[in-house]
Amino acid sequence: MSDELQSIDSKYKSLLDRFEPYVLSYPDNFSMFNMMPFGVEIPEENRLSCIDSKNAIFFNALQSLDKLTFGPVGMAMDKWIFFDCGEMPGGIFGLGIRPDKLDEDALWRYDLKDTKYTGLIPISMFIAIPMAKDKAWFGHNLCSANRFLGDKIPLSGLALLTKVLGVKTYKIEEMFGATQWNSGALNIHLQMADMEIVSSFTPAHSFNETITYRSRYLDEFLLKSLSGEKRVANSWDRLIISNDRDAIRELQYEIEDGKKFKIIGRPMMIDGETCIPIKETLTINLVATSQSEISNKRLHIDQFFSGQ
Repeated sequence: MSDELQSIDSKYKSLLDRFEPYVLSYPDNFSMFNMMPFGVEIPEENRLSCIDSKNAIFFNALQSLDKLTFGPVGMAMDKWIFFDCGEMPGGIFGLGIRPDKLDEDALWRYDLKDTKYTGLIPISMFIAIPMAKDKAWFGHNLCSANRFLGDKIPLSGLALLTKVLGVKTYKIEEMFGATQWNSGALNIHLQMADMEIVSSFTPAHSFNETITYRSRYLDEFLLKSLSGEKRVANSWDRLIISNDRDAIRELQYEIEDGKKFKIIGRPMMIDGETCIPIKETLTINLVATSQSEISNKRLHIDQFFSGQ
């Protein structure tokens, strides 16, 4: 294990000892990636081409991982989305395991029980795609098999480790993403860095109460996120309960009026409610130049919510 990773928590070291890193992309993209993120080498045989038919079973297993994770909440992806919106323009980084280390039930979940497949089975993935904005990437998907295999194999921390190594593989400095206010993924994203709120609700998304966010990553803080110490907020300007639609709407008003906010620490449980710590940052010039324009904006948002 590299010197950089000596200080990480033992559970992450255990994951690295037991599982293999992989990256799936268009082959011409590989030269742009760091194939030794924090000293963890992605073996040549695990640098998988998305246009090579011999990887067909791996593609199916990847879709099974996504379906088992996001299917219950109606967000499973068709395979073409992986290809068009992940593998070709960007990449999929993750950790995998060999079939002989899984029991029959786990193989059945991946639709691999009666096959002779001996290749890698993905147990986590982080999909990211580059944006037109220079050096900016969009996080498309992050998941792990912890939800359906965690009772069989110790997988705690797998999603966080996957994202940290994926960010380093893609050489991401500025990351955009979209997640829901009530998503457990907030704990992962906020363990790595603050989340600047680009929008607090997003009608362009299938799930309107979606946060669009931007984070900036530095190696020092990526490694610290794996230390085992939780990144918590010590102070904040307001707390938003994750299912408080009025507060989410009010925050969107303020963002569109020119104010800027960020989430500064992991969600907290207070009186049985999930609360998100928010801090106001620098206020930019108002987008709306008159009170009537501001009122019209709020009317449009009110109409949108009342139409739900």
